[in-house]
Amino acid sequence: MRKTTLLYPFSILLLAISLPAAAQQSNPDSLRKMRDDLTMQAALRYPALRMASVQLETIGGAHYTSSLQGKDFLHGRMDRQTSLKAGFTYPVFTAGTQELSLGVVYQSQETGLRNTINELNQFHVSDGEYDFRNLTLSANYRRTDTLFHKPVLWGGTVLTKFSLQSSFVRAIGLVYVRVPLKTTRTTRIAVGLVGAIDPSSLIPVIPSFSYWHRFAGSPWEISLDLPTHLFVSRSVFSRGLLSLGTELDQNTLLRKMDGPYPLQGGLALRDLDLKTGFTLEFPLFRKMLIGCSGGLLTTMSYRIQDPGKPNNQYIAKINRDPAPYFNVHIALLR
Repeated sequence: MRKTTLLYPFSILLLAISLPAAAQQSNPDSLRKMRDDLTMQAALRYPALRMASVQLETIGGAHYTSSLQGKDFLHGRMDRQTSLKAGFTYPVFTAGTQELSLGVVYQSQETGLRNTINELNQFHVSDGEYDFRNLTLSANYRRTDTLFHKPVLWGGTVLTKFSLQSSFVRAIGLVYVRVPLKTTRTTRIAVGLVGAIDPSSLIPVIPSFSYWHRFAGSPWEISLDLPTHLFVSRSVFSRGLLSLGTELDQNTLLRKMDGPYPLQGGLALRDLDLKTGFTLEFPLFRKMLIGCSGGLLTTMSYRIQDPGKPNNQYIAKINRDPAPYFNVHIALLR
């Protein structure tokens, strides 16, 4: 499932969907249906427009190796990994071109280790099930202004993540700005910057580039959003959307650990994965859509670290072989 990002304004509801016949009708039901279709088609392409979502994902088993402060640590088989993620975001204040919204996300992850060989006997890690359960609360502010007669979207988010298994809390901030360069019925181009107020961030400020285009005389469209995804998509079953491509998916889970130093205290498990495959989504009711995705997951980075220290000062590093993944999800719109 495409990751939710802060970079998409609600103005993208004006998608390049050609509905000339419906636009000419004055019947209130027809106008409502046209508006609902526009909203649904926008939400299919931009998950940030969804009010609530629940997704269940499974990653197949794969061989792994690990190191602890540069020394060989564990190796064996990482059994099937199961993750559940449920989120809800709702605006609590709107005035003109500005909006304040609050959000909550619950995330759990369970991973099994099998055929474990421990090279460092002072750390008692063996076969078994290891789980994380986190809750994240967020406050999001965004505003649209104009600069040189062009709209500019800017804002920020404060996120507070809690470990539900221990008394460990971590807060970070994000700020962003987005400037559209071209907006037509078939092409949209925008640039921006995202800054992370987080000492463990790999890159504090990340430039972004967004490009969407629908090809003339073809059902296919392309969506490029650097650095997060590249998809080619087409409508299926009249109102659904099939996407093929690749995306980056990052997860951070917190928990206090009680092992010997350095595996003790509040730590973060951070993984960055490249998912290559398909996503199929379809409207189920007026304000609901369902979907699934699957393909091959390649782990780019998998680390255990102190979340208050720079990213390169990690404690443990894990290398996992590529593995298949499958995801099912459901989402609600406003």
